[in-house]
Amino acid sequence: MGNLGTLFDAFAKYSIDTNVILSFLREDEAERYPMDVFKPQWDFLHKAIADGRVVAARRVEAELAKWQKTIPTMKAWLSEKKHMFCDVETDEQLAAAKRIVNAYPAYGSNENYLGDLEVMTLAMARKLTVVSLELKAHQHSNKRPKIPNVCEEFGIGCASLAGFLRAEGFTTDT
Repeated sequence: MGNLGTLFDAFAKYSIDTNVILSFLREDEAERYPMDVFKPQWDFLHKAIADGRVVAARRVEAELAKWQKTIPTMKAWLSEKKHMFCDVETDEQLAAAKRIVNAYPAYGSNENYLGDLEVMTLAMARKLTVVSLELKAHQHSNKRPKIPNVCEEFGIGCASLAGFLRAEGFTTDT
């Protein structure tokens, strides 16, 4: 990642899931946090990304890139935020991935789960908190694992967007 990545690694506190970013950038009525309504929250998250407190796994970048045709601002946003994306590059991340995949084979056999796996292993290896919009499942399944359940099982911090905003001291005056 170079010197810039090393600098940001020292400040990182959160590993963000694709769904949080999409919840702001998508421009349809089904979205949870449209930017035009939740602009102060988006600006706060944006600052946390710029400050290096929020990072993302490289797979998140790839998942977001798939939205470039649908979300006109995505290409420019990704270009501006290149510094936030981290590769799987440590033995700790690989060991974390192995532990999670052994417990939840879906993460190793289904490409749709690779982003979640990288988000969690980045958090586990660097002792970060995952920020995701996924909800904890009451009937947890090995075939359809949910980030909050897996994080809890492996001792990885996990927060919703609201939890992140509260933990970081967001107020409407921010």
